[in-house]
Parts: sequence; structure tokens; C-alpha cells
Amino acid sequence: MARDAAIVITWGAPVHGRENKSIEVFLETLAFYSRNAEAGVISEPEVFLAEDGSGGMIVLKGRSDAMREMEESEEARRLLAKAQAIVNDLKAHWYLTGDEVQTEISVFAQTVAELGLS
Repeated sequence: MARDAAIVITWGAPVHGRENKSIEVFLETLAFYSRNAEAGVISEPEVFLAEDGSGGMIVLKGRSDAMREMEESEEARRLLAKAQAIVNDLKAHWYLTGDEVQTEISVFAQTVAELGLS
């Protein structure tokens, strides 16, 4: 079942000595996500960089089925492997968004009630 979702990709500082390569891979990754946005797979990626240069994040939004297909592509997997080799603390977390938030809150509230928890 496709759901409204977001992927939040975060990273820390580049591995020492790989700063220039980190810029190259970041631009390559941003181009990949921008192409997917132009194709309607995701919304335009939102990029945030820490003011102190310690890291950043990209927020991607779209339908979970289309985003999973995008993230499981060979190109996405290669970009992830490159990024893992050049930055510290690379993480990608999936989140629900839109109407899915209310649905999940309702499921959680119902489960808590069924368990007799407060």
C-alpha cells in the first residue's frame, strides 16, 4: 500500500582528506534527486546544511512505493555507497507524512487502549 512518506537523509562532516570528493558526490546525489523530482517521483528535494559545516540533511517527499523503487535503483545504491565512503554518520530514515500521520496516531491510540495503558 502506497503511503505519503518522507526520507530524511543526514550526514556529518566529510572524512578528513575527502572534502573535495564529498562536494562532488553531494552534487551528483542532488542531481539524481532533482531528476526524480522532474519525473514526478518525488517533490523537489529540500537541502539543509549546518551553518558550522558539521553536516546537513536532505528531505525527500513522495509516495512510499515510488520512493522505494527510486531508492532501490542501482544508481541510488551506488550513490549511497559513495557517500558512505566519504562522510561520517550517514543515515536515511523513512517517515510517514500527510494524512498518514493521523492514521498512525489512531492506530497507536487504539493499541494503547487495548493494552490498558495510559
